[in-house]
Amino acid sequence: MKYKVYKKSDLSSSRWTGGTTTQLAIFPEDSVYLQRNFIWRLSTATCDLEESDFSRLPDYDRILMVLKGNVVLAHQDVRVAKLNELEQDSFDGGYKTKSFGKITDYNLMIKKGNRGALEAITLSSESTGLECEKDADYDLHTIALYVSDGFCTADINGETMMLMPGYQLVIDLEALEKPSLSVMGEGTVIRSDIWYNYEADRMRPVEIPAEPASFQDFLTCIYLANVQFRGAKHIFKRLKREWNDEALTKAIRKVENLYIPFFIGLIGACAVLGLTINSLSGGMCILAIMLWLVFDMLIVSPLIYMAVVPKPVRKHIKSIDSLTPYEEMVRAQQMGSNERLDKLMKKYEKTSERVDRMKRDI
Repeated sequence: MKYKVYKKSDLSSSRWTGGTTTQLAIFPEDSVYLQRNFIWRLSTATCDLEESDFSRLPDYDRILMVLKGNVVLAHQDVRVAKLNELEQDSFDGGYKTKSFGKITDYNLMIKKGNRGALEAITLSSESTGLECEKDADYDLHTIALYVSDGFCTADINGETMMLMPGYQLVIDLEALEKPSLSVMGEGTVIRSDIWYNYEADRMRPVEIPAEPASFQDFLTCIYLANVQFRGAKHIFKRLKREWNDEALTKAIRKVENLYIPFFIGLIGACAVLGLTINSLSGGMCILAIMLWLVFDMLIVSPLIYMAVVPKPVRKHIKSIDSLTPYEEMVRAQQMGSNERLDKLMKKYEKTSERVDRMKRDI
């Protein structure tokens, strides 16, 4: 068992289309909400507008509890829920949901296939024991306590701590752990129970520790720099059995999308031609340009790659026969997407939006 208290000073808020949101806790802790690579997330949010559209999270289930105010949640083509203070609604994150009413709420988002629950606890001056329900289908269980108002003293296996308004206590338990847990105080605490399984190789990329650049990295960059062209897989058969992980793919795109190797190679060839055209014969000029192109392929372009790719480079090139479940998922997504088509569709969508705005203005 381990536990952690998140104080207000530990938290940061950000804007969403309907107001502000504050992330209270997330698992794994290094997850990024916008990347949708978390198992669960606890947050509070305000709806500052009378009408707000919720972000859609099709891979997650959501539970929303109202802390202040009252709201109507309209899940398009599904149902409507009217909530007063400390009432809650559980719904699919993929629903197209609109809220009506200005509120402050508490949110649990949990990846589908796992389970969560919220409960509002009214505190008293007498200690109240909290049961720890187990679920045999899940290896991990997290209990979280959020002080909505007032104050709370929480006792965990005989250790007492004070929790003030806005504090979030997170207690992570292994499968069979059942701690002695009790609370007392004044005001309201929101209890979250989250039962879940977590296998790192199914959820996240393999972490490869960075190492200083080596000559082997340079040799690998020579290879990478010279296989970035259409049809390369028909020439270099090994490319059909290899996959570059996300970190390496991102670095290669950073170089190639700016056409840096192409422009440097072209500028160098023009410079060589300008320096030799008046002093050497035509044949020698061509030879000088050929030598520059070889130098560019074996030295210049690989050095450009060396500046941006993660090291050790070779560890980021995987055999497709030994990918983790997460890597197989990413590879399948990449193979199912057409980058050029995606760019054209985005451009078309932006153009359509501009046309619609012009029509409305007219």
